[in-house]
Amino acid sequence: MWLRLALEWYLNPDHLPLLAAREALAKQGMALDLIVPDDHYDGFEALAKNDVELVCNEPLHLVETRDLALKAHGSFFITEGGVLMADASLARLKAGLPVRIASPVSNPTTDGLAHDILAGWLGRPLNTGQLKIEAAGFNHVDNIAAGYDGAWLAFANVEGVDARIRGLTCQMITTAAAGIPNFSALELIGRADAAPETQAAIAALITALDAAIPTLIADPEAARALWYRASETPITEVSDAIIEDTLSRLIAPVRPSADRWRPMWQYLATHGGDVVSAGRYETMFS
Repeated sequence: MWLRLALEWYLNPDHLPLLAAREALAKQGMALDLIVPDDHYDGFEALAKNDVELVCNEPLHLVETRDLALKAHGSFFITEGGVLMADASLARLKAGLPVRIASPVSNPTTDGLAHDILAGWLGRPLNTGQLKIEAAGFNHVDNIAAGYDGAWLAFANVEGVDARIRGLTCQMITTAAAGIPNFSALELIGRADAAPETQAAIAALITALDAAIPTLIADPEAARALWYRASETPITEVSDAIIEDTLSRLIAPVRPSADRWRPMWQYLATHGGDVVSAGRYETMFS
């Protein structure tokens, strides 16, 4: 069997369960191809064209309206996320001055969430035009170091750790701080009309994940070795710290759960987000 899985962005320690599952499946004669995108939505476009069988992305994008009927297969990782802001820029935000936020993607739904998170943290609406969100790729901490006021769609275990280790004075403004339901996680997402052989391959992957995740959590040194072996990247203090933090956020077994993301869907549906209907939402998890 062969399964092509599109990642949400560059390979990072969030994907350790997929890397472990890939090695286990290879021993069973099944190939798992992890595809790194150029753009945050590449995976969904590839899924629609049958160029991949599975997407790994935030559940936020699972519930956005699109023509393709999707099926959720479960999350293997949940973290805290939101807008990573430079401390000096938070002072600008409080003063009502414009701030520039880098993001891997800019559209009304995601931009609106960033606006709501910062307004919720402030406890008051932002000024008209105060928040400027620009599509600037996946390297959030590099973007802040280069002069952006903040980075949106950031994760505490990756960008939060990276900024701290690199000595940047930043603060993660999380959805929880703004009173917004969490959506910072990685969900496995496929087509609702997947062929039987694809369904079997996805089931094999989930079985491998269920076995790999507890092992990774129990043996951090093995997880660390796996990351450096699979990523072929140099050993760094930042990577070590990200791996340590990430392991505490892995979850198993991997199972679809409508209850888990319903608060997120309800929030988006009542705040002007372009999201799927209630009936279609429930169908995704059945």
